[in-house]
Amino acid sequence: CWGYDGPGGAEECPDYVPEEDCVVEVDDEVTDEVTDEVTDEVTDEVTDEVTDEVTDEVTDEVTDEVTDEVADEVTDDDVVEAESLEIIGRYTDGYGGNHIISNTVWDQGSMGKFNISTFSNDDNFLVAQNDSGNAYNPDKWSRIDWVYDGTDLYSCQIIFDADTYQDAFDATPGNAADLDEGCNGFGWSLLTPVVEESLDKDSLDIAGWAGTNVSFTQGSDVTGYDDPSKALGPAEGTSADIVCLGRGGSIVLSFDPAITNGEGPDFAVFENGLTETFLELGYVEVSSDGTHFERFDTLYLGTEPVDAFGNHDPSLIWGFAGKFKQGLGTQFDLEDLADRVASKGVVMFDINHITHVKIVDVIGDGSELDSFGNPIYDPYPTTGTAGFDLDAVAVINELPSSE
Repeated sequence: CWGYDGPGGAEECPDYVPEEDCVVEVDDEVTDEVTDEVTDEVTDEVTDEVTDEVTDEVTDEVTDEVTDEVADEVTDDDVVEAESLEIIGRYTDGYGGNHIISNTVWDQGSMGKFNISTFSNDDNFLVAQNDSGNAYNPDKWSRIDWVYDGTDLYSCQIIFDADTYQDAFDATPGNAADLDEGCNGFGWSLLTPVVEESLDKDSLDIAGWAGTNVSFTQGSDVTGYDDPSKALGPAEGTSADIVCLGRGGSIVLSFDPAITNGEGPDFAVFENGLTETFLELGYVEVSSDGTHFERFDTLYLGTEPVDAFGNHDPSLIWGFAGKFKQGLGTQFDLEDLADRVASKGVVMFDINHITHVKIVDVIGDGSELDSFGNPIYDPYPTTGTAGFDLDAVAVINELPSSE
């Protein structure tokens, strides 16, 4: 009650507190409050600064640790190795349709191509964009599911006309428990692997052998094995009785009587592969005049490089010489080139009168592509006897010698 000036003055105020004391006490309270507030603010600021600094340090440490861990993972070959689609291969379906499945494309022959955008081997499905050249629903999106019933592979194109990738991805999967009607009310398609047969060097189907060497260009990284006459006559089925083309080399052989397009395969090429999987590959071309050559289409579905002493999966190789080990020839059917005649309309190439066969070594570092744009891998790099090792070329269907 300081400041009281009633009767008796300030001294008689029962609750009198001297002004200076009151002021001091008030000042102390105010000071305490202000100090507390200031202290709290300062403490908060300091705490924030300290917290920020500590957080920054911890963040840096955590970031460094995470970065180190990620870096370790990224450099781990087992982690960065690309996953391959588990159903890669060549198949026929129950309607006679042809299917070639690679890591990037599902080619369904007359039904078109489907460019694979994503796939899951765990969930057995893929999403692909219909090729712009397809006759039906070009540039739309498809989802294809698959399932194994024992060793049998079945597929279901559950949607083929989705407007977007996401629409195809989100499509309801086919009912794998019902192979008869679980694919949009229809049966799932049985995909039967196409198996390529070799020709034994002693087969009674062989009518003759290459008779003349026309030209030979030996490639690099080979010493010796440079006698092209080793490619003439019957196959020996050995490792040494061969001519080595060298890396990127080639050879042209001639045939009299000429090879003709008969029933089934028409000729076979023999290499000297030591095992069923250690193989070296070559392109095969044919000619009716020795000048104009047509190459057989090739398909290489392997996805990983093959080192100098590495191995192939032969079931992923098509259209190349050298698919089989020594003593077993890779067969070629001239009917596979029938469309070349129709499109070119020239007499210089006649599948019923083939006089020359050319073998060209495949450089297997992935720089060369098959007919579908896939990189081709072959044992690489090899030295000393690099490249395709030609044993012989056998004729199965030939023209009578009088023609």
